[in-house]
Amino acid sequence: MKQPGEIRHLSAKDDRDYLLDYQTLNVDDLEKAPILGVPFDNATLDEAVAKIYHLMEEKEKFHHVLLLDPIKTMALRKGKKLHRIAQKASLILAEGAGLQWAAKKLGGELKERIPTIALMMDLVRLCELRNYSIFLLGGKEEIVEKVYFNLSRHFPGVRIVGRHAGYLNTQRELLVKESIRKTSPNIIFLAMDFPEQEIWVENNTAFFGHAVVIGVGGAMDILSGKVKKAPNFFKLKGLTWFWRIIVRPWRLIRMSRMFGFFIVVWIKSLFVKKKK
Repeated sequence: MKQPGEIRHLSAKDDRDYLLDYQTLNVDDLEKAPILGVPFDNATLDEAVAKIYHLMEEKEKFHHVLLLDPIKTMALRKGKKLHRIAQKASLILAEGAGLQWAAKKLGGELKERIPTIALMMDLVRLCELRNYSIFLLGGKEEIVEKVYFNLSRHFPGVRIVGRHAGYLNTQRELLVKESIRKTSPNIIFLAMDFPEQEIWVENNTAFFGHAVVIGVGGAMDILSGKVKKAPNFFKLKGLTWFWRIIVRPWRLIRMSRMFGFFIVVWIKSLFVKKKK
């Protein structure tokens, strides 16, 4: 199988093998790895793509996929008002650093982190091969247009049936909902702020048909080229978070909230050890 997130065109044989890999993976009963009451699906990147592939093939109802980091996990943890969103989700994936550590401290295990960009690229390639359709929603107008241009250039066969900025007034929101309803996309990549995008999904399920709705947050900015991905040196050293602070220093405020997550997990882990 290709490397996660790799953009390239495949031969007919490669296409067949690529799809076969996802079709043969058994993802019907992914194990759960609960973190603070949030039931994460313990999946590799390939298994996550295969699971979403299976959800699209079902064509029975809409599905909501959550990509969470520690800060989002804190907001969705058991006992919080937004925990209901985690309970309703069809798939919850660990995107952020620190979640594998947390799972281990709490007596569980997460196979790997699921980078949002890598997941999106694999899904776009899958959609190109299967003739599935994509709807892009979120961010500024110029960001969405640039993402549309970049994806269309790298994946000339992909069907992007709609694209809209995420700054919605009442009139524009009605137009977006009607556009989603008419185009019936297989996947909706939704790029809004947290938790607005999750609440928006919860409040508008009637318009999604059988789509798989995936909240991708700031990934659209990266795909547009506005925000550069971390160099390999930072990735290999596990310092992607530090690179993000360098290029977007206002994230320091957000990063400071991480300490609350680590403290809560550490305290919870003490009770886990006592039970053992």
